[in-house]
This record gives sequence, structure tokens and C-alpha cells, in this order.
Amino acid sequence: MLIAVRLRRIRPLLATLILILFVAGGCGYHVVGKGGNAFFADIDSMAIPVFTNETRRADVESTITSAIVDQFVNAVDIKSVASAAVILEGVVVGYSLSPVSYTGRDVANEYRLSVVLSLRLVRKGTGGQKDEVLWEDARLSDYEDFVVSSSDVAATRDAEEVVFEKLVKDIARLVRENMMEGF
Repeated sequence: MLIAVRLRRIRPLLATLILILFVAGGCGYHVVGKGGNAFFADIDSMAIPVFTNETRRADVESTITSAIVDQFVNAVDIKSVASAAVILEGVVVGYSLSPVSYTGRDVANEYRLSVVLSLRLVRKGTGGQKDEVLWEDARLSDYEDFVVSSSDVAATRDAEEVVFEKLVKDIARLVRENMMEGF
């Protein structure tokens, strides 16, 4: 009985002590790329013209460009090419669908959609100076897998579009993270 009374008195004290240790010690976790990133410290404006499309898939360049603009709009002023301090130039060099798995009858069951970009961030030269490449990635790529319907071509195309939208958002985030982290 005496032990139970002591435990009831000590429990709140122990809980408070543990809470103080967590708060005071901290875990060191922080969100990368938030608030005052050093990469954009001397960049006041950026232009992101519509990327060039070197694939056979129509209009992928505008969708990808739009997603990348969305990623940078909160980090730097987005302006026209004529008035921006830096330009993010991009080329969609790859858009491919490859079978990943098959059914027992050798019919594709799952596809992989891959997108490859060639990107470079350039500070425009002034007064006869050459342009300065601030960041470059000639083979930035990402992929997503999706299940296909062997009996419904429209459903497979719809699945490809849904996966493409997700992949575009992921690759835009990847561009921003790689640029800001110096990869």
C-alpha cells in the first residue's frame, strides 16, 4: 500500500522530467529547404520557360514545366526570361513505358513510366560576360509503376495519366531539392 502511494506521487514527476528532457534535448530534426535557403540568397528572380520536348509524347513539357514553377514560386520571384536574374532551362529527353511484370500468359500486368530531364540553371551574363551555370543535371530521372488492364485500353491510359500526374509532382520536388542541396 505504501509503495502504491509513492508511485502515484512519483509518476507525474517522472512524466514531467521525461517531457523536459525531450524538449530541452531536442532531436535535431529540421525540414530541409525551408526559410531563407542559402542557394537563393543572391537570386532575386528566376525564369522557367516551357521546356523543350524531345520525346514522342505530346505536351509533357508544359505539364512538367508547370509543376516545376509551382515548386519554386514560394522560393523566388518567377519572372519572364527578359527580366529574370537566372533561367532554369529544361529538356524532356525521355518518356518511356516499359513492362515490369507479366501474367502467366505473358501479357503485361504492370508498367513502369519513366521520365528523364536535362536541366541547368544559368545566370545571364551582362556586359559581354558569359552566362554562368549555377546548377546542372543532365540526366535527372524518376519513375512510377502502375497496374494495367489487358482487357480495357481506356482504363490503362487513364492509369497512365494518373501516374504521370503523380510522377510530375515528384520530379518537380526532386528538382527543387537537388538544386537547393547542391546535388
